Amino acid sequence: MPARASEPSFPARREFTLNRVVEAPRALVFRAFIEPERMKQWWAPRGFHILSCALDLREGGAWRMRIRSDETGAIQTEVGTYREISEPERLVFTHAWVRRDGSLTPTTLVTVTFADLDEGTEVRFTQSDFHSPEFCQSHEEGWSSSLEQLTKYAPRL
Repeated sequence: MPARASEPSFPARREFTLNRVVEAPRALVFRAFIEPERMKQWWAPRGFHILSCALDLREGGAWRMRIRSDETGAIQTEVGTYREISEPERLVFTHAWVRRDGSLTPTTLVTVTFADLDEGTEVRFTQSDFHSPEFCQSHEEGWSSSLEQLTKYAPRL
């Protein structure tokens, strides 16, 4: 039976891309994505802060971060593996959350590119392979908040 005109079918959104201009040199902006002390200044969305950050900064190396909600005190752990580290142009890594039972949410892929601009660095952040549109939307909101914090942190890079 053909679909009725009142029932459009849209593919579920499985990725998003965010672009930000960060007023700092590309090498420093890249370092803000790979140095724990710099990451602690911006990585977690507004209303959260980083408790710990461990990185095995090599292709195939794992990373792990724990963040806490300022409002509820709830602690969340995010993990992943570096797939590509091309300093200072490109960073690719997987991303998942650790559930309370120790299992992981479905893994997504993050690709970040860094381009020189006269006024600083363009950061292009793409996260893909989401299992649901809702999960995609919540990550887009969280990363948008984090990247806004990065732009505010840029003068101290």
